Amino acid sequence: MTEIPLTPSSPQAEKPWYANFLAFLIVALAPIGQMAIDIFVPSLPLMASEFAVDRTTVQWSVTLYLVAFAAGQLIYGPVSDSFGRRRALISGILLFLCGSAISILAQTITWFVVGRVVQGIGITAASVLMRAIAADRFQGPKLAQVLTYMVIAWGVGPVIAPVLGATFQTSVGWRYSLVFLAVYAIVLLGLVVGVMKETNRRLLPLSASTIARGVVEIYGTLRFILIFLAMGLCYGALLSFNLVAPFMVQTVMGYGPQGFGAVALVLGAVYFGGVFSNRLLARSITTARKFALASALALVAAVIQVTLAIGFDLRLWALVLPFACVVFFSGVMYPNLMALGVSAFPHLAGLASSLLGFSLMLISAGVMGISSLLDVHSLIPFAWLTLALMGAVFALVRFIRP
Repeated sequence: MTEIPLTPSSPQAEKPWYANFLAFLIVALAPIGQMAIDIFVPSLPLMASEFAVDRTTVQWSVTLYLVAFAAGQLIYGPVSDSFGRRRALISGILLFLCGSAISILAQTITWFVVGRVVQGIGITAASVLMRAIAADRFQGPKLAQVLTYMVIAWGVGPVIAPVLGATFQTSVGWRYSLVFLAVYAIVLLGLVVGVMKETNRRLLPLSASTIARGVVEIYGTLRFILIFLAMGLCYGALLSFNLVAPFMVQTVMGYGPQGFGAVALVLGAVYFGGVFSNRLLARSITTARKFALASALALVAAVIQVTLAIGFDLRLWALVLPFACVVFFSGVMYPNLMALGVSAFPHLAGLASSLLGFSLMLISAGVMGISSLLDVHSLIPFAWLTLALMGAVFALVRFIRP
């Protein structure tokens, strides 16, 4: 691989505030892609009625967004390795804004889904490049610290998005959820255009052979495969809840959009507790031990949920309490898995970030596709799906060596 030299200032020559800005930008980029998944899930029942489609059809608007989000991961990594993170990020945000306009103005489910797909492909740039920028600029403990805060911010998306979506729906209408995302993207675009400098100082020629060699190297590493499988199944479980639970909580139980928003907020706080526990346990327990304990306890929680589902079926506490434990222990595992995945190939940071995101999102989309077929009038199908996912994660992390 022939590297193309760049001339931007070295990290040592940068002003002290700039490293803090980059860390802030990484954190700011993290939640928007996740918020775009979940911000209108409280409105799914209303949207099904407004667009005159069934529940499964409107749920596929979420799943297809995630498929597009996964596909976009394959684009921005190689492009940013060759043309720079900054250019790729600007292009992706502009594409997301185009998709937002289409979705906001859509009068049919078809055009809404088209806009969502364009959104998904565009905002993938934020997801891929936040990881690549972190790997470009930070190393060692500092990288782990930045990634921890990035994952915390990433987790903010699924937490506050349903609350915001429920608030918009009950006050001004669900389309304003998409307006909010567009404004957020405009702010990010301003930060990238106005302040950000290029972080990739080792541009590589964009060629099929270069990409192919990188793909073979990355996918040829067993640990990388185990990491994205475990991450995809954990994330798929969380997204499946946000896809199925609005209909359980709102339509079947009758709690309304605000009720589901409150449930999402509680689970988000639990997720943050899991992520922050990594800071508290950093010196007292090894990463391998964290994986072992967290995956085992998540599996136990899933077993309890199946038991409660069989005994009590669709009760709010039977849905939320055991799944909250699954969410907590997923929060323990996720940042550690991501740190291992993005730091394994520093010479191919963009491509590795792309393949990691593509693979885990594709797995998550598959899980969501399955969950969209579940009966929402009973807790039992969802409980069994959660148990299967946590059982697979438990088996996978046994073979991941930090």
